[in-house]
Amino acid sequence: MLIRMSRIVVVFAALLGYGVLSLPPAAAALQSLQVGMEAPDFTLRTLTGTQHSFREVRGEKLTVVVFWSTWSAKSEKVLARLQQLHERYKDQGLAVIAVNADEPKLSGATLTEIKAVKAKLKIGFPFLQDDGLVAFRDYGIIALPTTVVLDKERVIRYELPGYPLVGSEEMVDFVTAAIEGKRSPAAVAKTGHIPDKSALRFYNMGKTTQKSKAIADTAEIWFKKAVAADPAFVLPHLSLGTLYLQRGDAALAKAEFGEALAHEPKNPIALCESGLILVEEGKIAEGLALFETARTGDESYPPCYTYAGYAYGLEGKLAEALKMFAEAEKADPRNYTIFTYKGKVFEGKKEPKQALEAYRRALEIILHLD
Repeated sequence: MLIRMSRIVVVFAALLGYGVLSLPPAAAALQSLQVGMEAPDFTLRTLTGTQHSFREVRGEKLTVVVFWSTWSAKSEKVLARLQQLHERYKDQGLAVIAVNADEPKLSGATLTEIKAVKAKLKIGFPFLQDDGLVAFRDYGIIALPTTVVLDKERVIRYELPGYPLVGSEEMVDFVTAAIEGKRSPAAVAKTGHIPDKSALRFYNMGKTTQKSKAIADTAEIWFKKAVAADPAFVLPHLSLGTLYLQRGDAALAKAEFGEALAHEPKNPIALCESGLILVEEGKIAEGLALFETARTGDESYPPCYTYAGYAYGLEGKLAEALKMFAEAEKADPRNYTIFTYKGKVFEGKKEPKQALEAYRRALEIILHLD
């Protein structure tokens, strides 16, 4: 058993060396976007293979894009609710699009499940495939389902991570008001800080350079320029924090997440990533307090459950740890980081069999063997 586990740990180490197995911070609803920013364009395939760009499927007034999965319990609820909006406003300038995020390349079995959901709910709007999960990553989705409301110029007007009862009806009210030409209180509540245009330009340059292996190292420069142009713009602080964590510089990361919290005290990303740094420093109680604050806030941030599970495990509270990991799996059962941290907890508890099972599950997800 120990030999088998050692082999899996060696594989993990190799994957870490090649950058496959990193544990970067994610985000609330959208990792690199916020209301008021232009969303990335996309060209996605229908279930029958026809390609469509955003321009071809957009609505004249609003386009609702929902990222969903067959394994997410709340996905069917949001799809059914959006079908009602589609039926009511499809001839008044509203378009609804469902983007499946089950896996990078849909298997025949998953495709069958998707078609079954569409038939069951009698969906009349397009179901699109996200090959390679490109749109999923470009939009920075962290919770499934996630709903994004765009205007015809692709500017984000509303975002909703998960499908909370109150938040879902606020979104419906927002869409209804916008289509009918009324003023919605939710429209004001969701706007938040509008970043300086130059700061936004610098930030976008940073995100663009991160996608290029040749110039990825320059991203830090652009994010710093964005911060200098608009210190209250939180996204560059979060991006810098992520970069510093990936480099192993927890002190700089902690400072950037702290700056984010100075401007948005309830930002779940900054709260959870700051909490994880505290846990790694041995300040477990302080870290757990930040996780709890984030988990009881308005935004959905599933990694908080994983981090809390890890923290409880370090305290020797296995029952609480497993409860948190179970909650994380409900939100995203194909997130390998859940099983990585779970394996660490079992290793610490001298439970090689359970650790082996957790690490094996993580590898299955990474290598798409599930």
